[in-house]
Amino acid sequence: MCLGPSKKKITNKKDWFIKPVSSIKNLIENSYILDRRRIKKKLKSARFKNFEVRLAKNFRDIDAAQNLRYRVFYEELKAKPTIKNILYEKDFDELDPFCDHLLVIDHNKKPSRESIVGTYRLIRRSMTQVHGKFYTEGEFNINKVLKSKGEILELGRSCVHKNYRDKPIIKLLWKAISAYMEHYKIKVLFGCASFPGTNYKKYKQQLSYLYHYHLAEKTILPTALPPNNINLNYCQKKDLDVYKIFKTLPPLLKGYLRIGAKVSNGAFIDKQFNTIDICIVLKSNALKERYANLHKIKKKDSKIIFLKKFLKKK
Repeated sequence: MCLGPSKKKITNKKDWFIKPVSSIKNLIENSYILDRRRIKKKLKSARFKNFEVRLAKNFRDIDAAQNLRYRVFYEELKAKPTIKNILYEKDFDELDPFCDHLLVIDHNKKPSRESIVGTYRLIRRSMTQVHGKFYTEGEFNINKVLKSKGEILELGRSCVHKNYRDKPIIKLLWKAISAYMEHYKIKVLFGCASFPGTNYKKYKQQLSYLYHYHLAEKTILPTALPPNNINLNYCQKKDLDVYKIFKTLPPLLKGYLRIGAKVSNGAFIDKQFNTIDICIVLKSNALKERYANLHKIKKKDSKIIFLKKFLKKK
């Protein structure tokens, strides 16, 4: 929902307490809501076959994304809805109006409300000037991340319709996120990835694996907040079967680790969403290095394959 800042300067936090928002018009004038004029031409949508990935353009788009989130988080994953969630059949919070919502649309699916099959919520540092915080701050101490120089980006509310998880939806979303990062010169990415359920004893090996192999460096290390925090280190490093454990990690968490993300010291038990949350952090230069190395490997492999075919012909 909010892609380029408005021409009017955002007021100081003190002014917001002295003169509270009294109308939707006032809110729009003092925030990023619906103002896409500066960004629209620079961040174009991307297409693959019948799929399109783009940012939400209006309240109707965001409403459809919130409905998808409700179906995935509450109906499928058994999060605990509030009365409002049930009445509106939407997952929403106070941060939604100040975010960008990334959407994947299946143009073969009708009606248009049902065509949104994947979504990601993006919050930049500048977007929190009005609301005052990131979602992750409710579960983790991210002060070291907040002190990072340059723009930072929180990723959250990631979900894909259950009938589309075998399709290239996540790749499309990340293609758009990469373009978004490039445009806003994002230096650090962070957010939450989760294990299903709240029984952490089932995941002692997985949590220990994260602690021993993927703990973030001290300069940006988030820590889980009490009283719902738990430790990660339950098993000794020598007792872990790395290959076997990695295969059992949740898909989103595996995806983050593959691109070089690191994890928090401790996890947070989210009773409402019925999950065990891990805070992930990723420096953009580490992501670029990972992709550069991957490109080199693919290029090298392609040469070997070509050589084998050439020798076979001989």
